[in-house]
Amino acid sequence: MDLSELTLVELGEQNLDIEFFDCGRDDINDFFRNDAKNYQDELFGKTYFFCLSNKPKRIVAAFTVANASIFTKHLPNSRRRKIGYEVHHEKGLVNYPAVLLGRLGVDKEFRGNHIGAQILEFVAGWFSSDENFSGCRHLIVDAYNEKELIEFYQKSGLELFFSTEDQELTYRNWDIEKDGPLQTRLMFRDLILLKRPSIR
Repeated sequence: MDLSELTLVELGEQNLDIEFFDCGRDDINDFFRNDAKNYQDELFGKTYFFCLSNKPKRIVAAFTVANASIFTKHLPNSRRRKIGYEVHHEKGLVNYPAVLLGRLGVDKEFRGNHIGAQILEFVAGWFSSDENFSGCRHLIVDAYNEKELIEFYQKSGLELFFSTEDQELTYRNWDIEKDGPLQTRLMFRDLILLKRPSIR
């Protein structure tokens, strides 16, 4: 199944069978069913659905995008260089504009069609295109801290901000005793490489 066979619908454009959408994660399902509209109304992010073209109410996948940035001032020097690795600028920047893929879910019925990977490519291409109305250098994902999911994002061209969990715990000021285990890992992809070859 290819995204070109599906219809892209923005939340609120038409009535969809959201209550039947099931990506296998209760928190993601709950967000799209109950929270996405309020989230969008409050201008925190926009939600989109890919639906079957012959059954336009049937959701195949859902995702939410929001404006974001990578603020490098408090990153260790090695991480700062990593974020700005492809930057063609003498001093680099302190703040890099980005898009956050805040939620992503593929209905269980349609797994095995590489829909998730296709959506990552779609969002990357969308926000790096000349049609984008603002600057957007990086794609950011706050991925569940699960080996399989992190490997999925890595195969789609994203890198971990931090090589180890300890580094990320320090950056986030995360207290394991108080906050519990680290639930997510920050990942990024430099979108400039969709527009030109590496300068390195």
